[in-house]
Amino acid sequence: MQAPDNTGHDDALEKAGSDMGSLFDGFFGSIESLRQNTVPSPAKGDVNATIASISSDLWTPRVDRLEDDSAITLTAHLPNVPASQIHISVDTPGRIKIFGECNNQVVYERGADRVTERQLGQFEKDIPLPPSACVEQMTTAFHGPNVVIRIPKC
Repeated sequence: MQAPDNTGHDDALEKAGSDMGSLFDGFFGSIESLRQNTVPSPAKGDVNATIASISSDLWTPRVDRLEDDSAITLTAHLPNVPASQIHISVDTPGRIKIFGECNNQVVYERGADRVTERQLGQFEKDIPLPPSACVEQMTTAFHGPNVVIRIPKC
């Protein structure tokens, strides 16, 4: 029986494992701080405010994209966000950015039960566009909780 060839592969695997560990620790650090109750709270002891401050950093609106020969249609789902708080930018060539701020409170009541949900913070979605997109001819429409952006192709 021959001894395994140990020519640095174990070191490379160990380094890769360490690098992946650092990556996951960075990404999930806020979750671990929640477990340890070390997340700074905007209002000490206010659990709802703490959850809102953490979740606001994570909120990205869902955007559906439909593309055909004549246009690109983007539909952003932004429930409970007033139209005045939604902004669209095409300042960066080849990209469209949908961004804004949400500061809503929804109260559900059933009998003696009352639940309050808050949606606070900024949101942003950056979407690449093909070179054939004519952003100068872009149209925007609001349909309920959806913002529909139509960008013709040149």
